[in-house]
Amino acid sequence: GSINGFLGTGGGIIFVLLLGALTKNNPKDNFATSLCATVILSLVGAFSYFGNSSIDFALIFRCGIFALIGGAFGAILLDKIKTRWLNLIFSTLIIYSGFCLIFR
Repeated sequence: GSINGFLGTGGGIIFVLLLGALTKNNPKDNFATSLCATVILSLVGAFSYFGNSSIDFALIFRCGIFALIGGAFGAILLDKIKTRWLNLIFSTLIIYSGFCLIFR
């Protein structure tokens, strides 16, 4: 759970930054690597929750459709957006999320 929170869905941001600090990879490659790691860690967590009957499959279906569309759209955009703009968008979302958490 801790590893998934740190590197998985909640901590993918940290993982992207960590990959950037440790490798000379393109930031887009680091983002893609983080997404793949997130999928693996999320599947491990999902099996754990499935064993506890904690999964709402109807909600997964409703959200999953939009997640698939958004994921495909994002993957297409990742190749088309310049790294500079990607960094700006990513940073803006991080700052916005931080303000929402602080002032909520």
